[in-house]
Amino acid sequence: MNPPSDGGLAPLFDLAVRRGNSQAAAELAAQSGEDPLTLEWTRQALLSRLRSGARGADEIRNAAELLREIEAIQRRRQARRIADHRSQLTGFRAFLTNLRGVSRAERPYVVTDRLCRDLGFKKSVYSPATTSGWSPTTIAIHPELDDSFAPLRQAVAALSLPPGAAPREEEVFRSGRGIAVDPIDIYRNTYRPLVELSRPRGYLAVPVVAAGRVTALLHADHDDVEVDESDMTTLQTAAAVCALTAEQETLRSAIATRRHRVTEQMTAIQSALDDLEQSQLSLAEALGAEPDRAGCTSGPAGTSHCAALTVREHEVFELVAHGTPNADIARALFVSEGTVKSHVQRIYRKLGVSTRAEAAVLHRKLHRPGRETC
Repeated sequence: MNPPSDGGLAPLFDLAVRRGNSQAAAELAAQSGEDPLTLEWTRQALLSRLRSGARGADEIRNAAELLREIEAIQRRRQARRIADHRSQLTGFRAFLTNLRGVSRAERPYVVTDRLCRDLGFKKSVYSPATTSGWSPTTIAIHPELDDSFAPLRQAVAALSLPPGAAPREEEVFRSGRGIAVDPIDIYRNTYRPLVELSRPRGYLAVPVVAAGRVTALLHADHDDVEVDESDMTTLQTAAAVCALTAEQETLRSAIATRRHRVTEQMTAIQSALDDLEQSQLSLAEALGAEPDRAGCTSGPAGTSHCAALTVREHEVFELVAHGTPNADIARALFVSEGTVKSHVQRIYRKLGVSTRAEAAVLHRKLHRPGRETC
């Protein structure tokens, strides 16, 4: 394994291991603690040296002692990484909790605030997007920075970004892909007045893509610390949460509108059914038959009372005559049992009967073969 490109590690390693130089060993350990590539190169070089049998006892002892220190550095780095992941997971839980139920108008303020409080950024900006472009509207600054960036807050509050003023962000808006900007590159193709007020050591710009279109841009930085790949992942995840929240809000609104319309339609249908239920329209009238002066249809004797029944009463009469209980009639006709009882009482009155047995006998008479039914 070749050493990192600075070229100074191999001589330093030789001094520390072959010659037992404690200052060289301390310097190698310090560089390993700062740079993961140096750490891994040193670890592999020490393991290789120890596996080689043709070494003196002092060299083996020096390599073993330095390897213990390198392994301790690696364990500390892993512990920090695990702690960072746990903190980030906790932060995302808090981010989700605080974003849940927030209105569209409040969302930019909550998102930027929680990016700083829950996800570890020092400054964050929310820029809603329109069909013509984007413009910053909301900024949050970590509490530990106090009022150091009051001019930046004022500038964002009063800003109306002209088209073409920030080509880099406009490309993010068009492409839907986030970018990470290095410290040496922060003034190129961006809106310089804001960058000069913010003075970040690099920053991130990530789009919020909801329902297939960019609805906002998120900016974030660590102020005096450079952003890295994990920061990009964090901000992209936050942008995805924002997009999902916006899509859910749109879906809930559409469902509520549809439910309202369906409720209105069902209410109208129920009202029409209730009106029909209370109507005194007879079957003969419903079918367009000509009533006689007594209000009954002309036909064979014994059918005038039957013709006075409404359409629904005829349905109930059929079921009653066949011995169907009121509860079963209610289920069959999708009405209440009380409504069925009211129908039965009106049927008895119109037909001149008082029991189900009499109703059944009358039904059989009216439906004898060769006789016109009611």
